[in-house]
Amino acid sequence: MVGTPPRTSRVRIFEDVELHVEESGHGDQNIVFIPGLAMSTEVFSKQLSYFQGSNVYRFITYDPRGHGLSTKTWGGHFYEQHGRDLNALIEFMNLDRIVLCGWSFGVFEALAYIDQFGTDRLSGLIMLDGPPKARGADNQTQWVTYRYDDADGFEELFTVGFLRDRATANVEFAMWMLEEKSESNISWVCEISDQTPSETASLLNAAGAFLDYSEVLRGLDGVLPLLYVVSESVKDVVFKWRDENTPSARVEAFGKHLMFWERPDEFNDVLLRYLSIVSIK
Repeated sequence: MVGTPPRTSRVRIFEDVELHVEESGHGDQNIVFIPGLAMSTEVFSKQLSYFQGSNVYRFITYDPRGHGLSTKTWGGHFYEQHGRDLNALIEFMNLDRIVLCGWSFGVFEALAYIDQFGTDRLSGLIMLDGPPKARGADNQTQWVTYRYDDADGFEELFTVGFLRDRATANVEFAMWMLEEKSESNISWVCEISDQTPSETASLLNAAGAFLDYSEVLRGLDGVLPLLYVVSESVKDVVFKWRDENTPSARVEAFGKHLMFWERPDEFNDVLLRYLSIVSIK
């Protein structure tokens, strides 16, 4: 799909908050992608490019408050508020027929929106390498990000690590995300991360660690077409969770946390096949 470059805008959702928005394509089916913690629209550049010129799909992504080029607010750094921010953006842009996709902790933003505002405007949900629950007894055998005892130091890294030594935490963050750990790739992730203040990233991570939207996601089984695209390393755990909780969901597993950027052809093919089964309301 070829056409004009992505369109950019600033959308004032509240008096003190403007969100940086990027979009491409002009179709009736809207696809809204939400970046993860301390990330921005830049990570979805290859999806924005892919949907250029489309007359079927309109691809939209944005920097959440405090991230990227959006307003750096003093407060609101918890996912219930981010869900309200998303609702304000959807209402401002008058969007419906939305396939909503959260990446990493961006899944909490998507599920917080659904928990508060329902599914009337949605036609699908994609969980992009993020679980519905942050903490569990064992993040190797459960679909969670952190262990209750934080024995691996993962939760500490993304909470106080950003405050103690941002540069080192950024590099560790990038190394965890990337399959191809080249100097240029690591630098690119670090530059994006640095656009989010350390205090904002730390607060969001700390707040997100208490969330559990498992029941919300279970309630969507058979209501919306569900797609879980996850890293190869968590494939078995996610298939098991799917089978026990949302059997209608499709699961695709490959690459690492940034698989949609590192393997765009493979990811975009998965995305297009999923979109072909999504019913337009």
